[in-house]
Amino acid sequence: MMRFSVTTRLTIAAAAMTVVLVAMVVSRQYTLEAGTPVQLETRPVDPRSLFRGDYVRLRYVISLLDLRDLPGDKDFETGDAVYVVLKPGDPYWMPVSVHRARPEAGPGEIVIKGRVTYHWKNPGTGKRPPTDQIDATYGIESYFVPEGAGHELEDPSQIGRISIVVAVDRFGSAAVKQVLVDGQPRFTEKLF
Repeated sequence: MMRFSVTTRLTIAAAAMTVVLVAMVVSRQYTLEAGTPVQLETRPVDPRSLFRGDYVRLRYVISLLDLRDLPGDKDFETGDAVYVVLKPGDPYWMPVSVHRARPEAGPGEIVIKGRVTYHWKNPGTGKRPPTDQIDATYGIESYFVPEGAGHELEDPSQIGRISIVVAVDRFGSAAVKQVLVDGQPRFTEKLF
């Protein structure tokens, strides 16, 4: 059995961590550069907690999906992968269907991959209508802004409508590319 010195083991560990970090940066940059730009409508988040430190919390129309209105799969559990087919709208992309496995996108459509955080299923009783909705996250629910620059986003009612342009790559991975205020770029993601 071969034994390595402490220095060799530390060098191997440092090299492995460096490879992991480089892979994370390259993966994100690939998504930003090669991904299809998709403009998503945001949903209001409690303005008192929208801005936390130097990042903005985001929520999207595609975060809450009503399975009664969308074709595709219906049997989701918390933690399941979810694939949502999106089609271009004016100006926001809209969900077309929801799936447990990655489907083929039609012409002009893209598939974004997420994770189910909750599934509300209620057959309805008395005055309560039936519900069948999932809450999903896509890894684009927070965006880091330059230090001190996010305060203007704390109260969207004061600055205008906030929307987000994300890049979605061929694997369904998404990354925030731009923060728009009333359709105009306010923050643009850069590698460095």
